[in-house]
Amino acid sequence: MRDVYDFAKFFIKNGADSKPNTYDGNMKLQKLLVLADLASIAEYGQPLFRDEVLAFENGCVVEKVRLRYKNDYASFKRDSDVYEPNFTEDEYSILNLVLDIFGNATARELSDINHTFSFWKDALACGTDSNGYHNKNQSVVDMMSRESDVECMREIISAYRETLEDVTASETINGVTFYYDGFVLTDDKLEQLAAFSLLADEDVYSVYLDGGRLVIY
Repeated sequence: MRDVYDFAKFFIKNGADSKPNTYDGNMKLQKLLVLADLASIAEYGQPLFRDEVLAFENGCVVEKVRLRYKNDYASFKRDSDVYEPNFTEDEYSILNLVLDIFGNATARELSDINHTFSFWKDALACGTDSNGYHNKNQSVVDMMSRESDVECMREIISAYRETLEDVTASETINGVTFYYDGFVLTDDKLEQLAAFSLLADEDVYSVYLDGGRLVIY
C-alpha cells in the first residue's frame, strides 16, 4: 500500500485542488484523497493508502498532507509537477473515477458530502470531550467500520457508470463538453451550444430536446 503523498502529488499535478495554495484548495485536496480511499474500499475492499485519516470539524483530513500543503506549498507543487507515477491499473482506475465524479465539485460541496458519512461523525465524537476540546489523536477514522458508508459510495459509482452507459455522443465547444443522446446536433443547435459555452460555469453539461427545444443542464 502506497504513501498518501503519491496520490496527493497526482491530484496536485492534475490541478484537482482547483484553487492552488489556498484554504479551499487544501480542503478540496483532502476531500478528494478521502473519497479516493473510500472508493477503493467500495471497489476493491481495501484502502488506497496506509496513512491515518483524522476527523476534524470540517470533515476528514490526512494531516501530514494538510500541513505540508499549508506550510510548504511551493516545494510540494514542484515535487508534484515532476512526479511520474507508476500506479497500478486499479489505482489509476480509482483516481480517474474520483476525478470524473467529484473533480468539478467545490471544496465546500465535497465537505458537505463528507459530513454525511457516519465514520466521520463517529471519529469526531470520539475525539471531542464534553467541554468541546478536540483531540485529533483520538479522532482516527475507520472507513471500513460503517458498511452503510461504503455502500453509499458503491451507489454513487454505480449511478455514474449507468449515466455513462446512457450517453452515446458528445461535443466539445470552447473547452466545454456537452453530452447528448437520441438526436442530431444540427448547425443551429451547435450555434446555441457555442453561445452557451462562452458563459458556462462548468466544464461538462448534458443536453436533451424538449418539444424541439434544446435544454442544457
